[in-house]
Amino acid sequence: MNDVELYEKKYPEKWIVMQNKITQAFREMSIDEKRIIILASPLVRVNNATEKTPIEVASSEFAKLSGIDRNSAYKQMKSASKKLMKRTFIYEDKDGDDTEVQWLIRSKYADGYISMHFTDEVIYLLQVFDKLNPYTKYLKEDILNLKLTYSLDLYHLAKKSEGKGGFSMTLDQYRQELGTPKSYERINNLKENAVDGPIKEINQKTDIKITYENIKRGRTVTGLTFTVKAKPTKKKGQEGLNQNNEDRDIPPLTVKQIDRFAPLLANYSPFGSYAPSGKSTQEVISWLHTQLRDEAFLKTHKKHLLAIGYTFPKQKS
Repeated sequence: MNDVELYEKKYPEKWIVMQNKITQAFREMSIDEKRIIILASPLVRVNNATEKTPIEVASSEFAKLSGIDRNSAYKQMKSASKKLMKRTFIYEDKDGDDTEVQWLIRSKYADGYISMHFTDEVIYLLQVFDKLNPYTKYLKEDILNLKLTYSLDLYHLAKKSEGKGGFSMTLDQYRQELGTPKSYERINNLKENAVDGPIKEINQKTDIKITYENIKRGRTVTGLTFTVKAKPTKKKGQEGLNQNNEDRDIPPLTVKQIDRFAPLLANYSPFGSYAPSGKSTQEVISWLHTQLRDEAFLKTHKKHLLAIGYTFPKQKS
């Protein structure tokens, strides 16, 4: 059984999974082009697609998950697909040579859906995930309702670094990563449109919270340090969580409990988006052996621990 087959079993269609390289190829795309790639990506993975495989994205799903009017969804999809047909990106091949390829080799436009054929290089980015090809994963609903172009890009950056707690970049690195226009060389323009606005939207609509601080040389801002944290889930009625336990914090775990819950949590799919991306299961288990000693981690992931079998010690009467 190959890595892709193992991967398909672990992450079903509701998960968006992409090599980290692909987000760099997103530069300068419109938000609708990015949405199409995101919606198509699990279909490429679970169907073991090739260049000959048509990947169909329905306008009804595009409208529903993106929070846009259904009547305009098909027009937006068709326009975005036509742009993708003309787009190329450059990657370094196994010989170290820059190679330029198209995203799509064929598109078909029908009433209510578009059908696309991706190039082999794009398919590879959407199917192969290992140590040599680190990847990021998240749920569809956690990203597709973002409406600002740079919100999608910043979310990708944040999810890649969530397991580390955040990331830092110089201003030039950040501009290059997001593919911002020349006018964003002014820091006020950059922050307003590609930092503050996207952070506000991400914090309101997704599963993570981002804050940032300036990196300065003297009085000059030269970079940004972003802190990324998973939001604690406050929904009631979830598996293993009842009214009596909602206000209780999990006390420090014993070594025996950590040894028990680390592998269970690493293999619990609802926790998957919070684990470091691009890591093997064993590496995630090792990471969890440290995280499960942290009080804040226990508080944030109480619902996951309860779901995999943690029970509170009996309270003394």
